[in-house]
Amino acid sequence: MFPESAAPKKTALPGVALGFAIAGMCLACLWPVGVVLAILAMVKTSKPEYAGRRGLAVASLIAAGVGPFVIGIWAAIAIPNFIRFQARSKQTECRVNLKAIFTAAKARMVEGEPMGSFEALGFQPEPRNRYAYVLVMPDSVIPVGAPFPALDPDVLQAALDRAGVEPGVQGECPDCTLTAACVGNVDNDDTLDVWSISTADRTDASNQPVAAGAPLHHVNDVQE
Repeated sequence: MFPESAAPKKTALPGVALGFAIAGMCLACLWPVGVVLAILAMVKTSKPEYAGRRGLAVASLIAAGVGPFVIGIWAAIAIPNFIRFQARSKQTECRVNLKAIFTAAKARMVEGEPMGSFEALGFQPEPRNRYAYVLVMPDSVIPVGAPFPALDPDVLQAALDRAGVEPGVQGECPDCTLTAACVGNVDNDDTLDVWSISTADRTDASNQPVAAGAPLHHVNDVQE
């Protein structure tokens, strides 16, 4: 009679290691845990009594090795999208402030009050404004706030010219038309983001109607 061989033992370690290795492909913080567990699983399954779990341990080690490449792919997709999302959220400042300028201008138009400057409109953006606000170049301009880089008046004028925007007040109030603009750099490249708002109906570059009081996006710094 030959002695019966010992029944193979089971261990949950390879399965746990594989789970963490796969999860680490989605959550980078779990990847090191998956690597450590995969190595421990390989060591443990090297013993004869755990040989039956060797294949699962190898799979966990392979998954852990592939993890950095998968994480890199996720990062290549997610980081640019996150940067664009951040930039778009910064554009909210301009849209909100342009609507505030429009509201102030309409109120003064009804009363026939002067509105040839931001002081006359009673408009002042919150501190740390990322955009410069233009009503009349160069006399009525609110510069970019600290700590953001200042925009030279010549740079502002060039951005407005490129966008085809002419801020100012035309005509005699209360039948006048006010156009204000904001210019800013939201993603730290050479392109400046340009918006405008008017108390009159307009059309955009595609000849689509733009209602009075609707901010018009002339140059999108996020896309260019």
